[in-house]
Amino acid sequence: MKNEAEFIVTDGEAVECFTFRLVDYDQDSDMLYEWMHQEHIAPFWKLDLPRPEFQTWLHKSIEAEHKDVYIGTFNGTPVCYLIAYSVHDDPIREYYNVQKGDLGMHLLIGSRSFLNKEDGLSIIRAMIIFLFDQYGANRIIGEPDIRNRIVIPILKKLGGKVVGRIDLQQKKASLIIGERQAVEEKLKENNIQVEMVNRMTELRNELV
Repeated sequence: MKNEAEFIVTDGEAVECFTFRLVDYDQDSDMLYEWMHQEHIAPFWKLDLPRPEFQTWLHKSIEAEHKDVYIGTFNGTPVCYLIAYSVHDDPIREYYNVQKGDLGMHLLIGSRSFLNKEDGLSIIRAMIIFLFDQYGANRIIGEPDIRNRIVIPILKKLGGKVVGRIDLQQKKASLIIGERQAVEEKLKENNIQVEMVNRMTELRNELV
């Protein structure tokens, strides 16, 4: 059995299948290199590097002990890169009142064609469903760039609350906290059904 999470989200007449698995260097390096050079990603992630430097970064990301890195698929197509990280081992801990059960999140949607309000909502919602289910987190902490006019409204629509603006080393960010109860209430309010097909058999790191 593959070590991946798989679940189905039913939203009205739309039935969508998602999977998440840990990044594999050999399998994913070329795709992630291409994604990081996309015009909608490069200004935010600043990883449009020459290939050798990018490969070094990717190796370090995969081996890091304070985070897990994932590829997500949407109806069989790889669409997103997701980082789950320990807030206790990240500078974000200096910017808010950390609570037990907090989990940090970074995300990107790879193909520009999926970066719209409809697909973007489905994909980001799936990321959050996965993180809550897989890590047992109480809250998910996000800090998207304040210029991101698609991701921030989606996070708010999914139950996230903007608690302030913060100045990080490389960006001005909106600090967003999504509490499990608020997210679950939004799913129920919008009659979103989730069916877990498979859970990952193990996680690389203890992050919560």
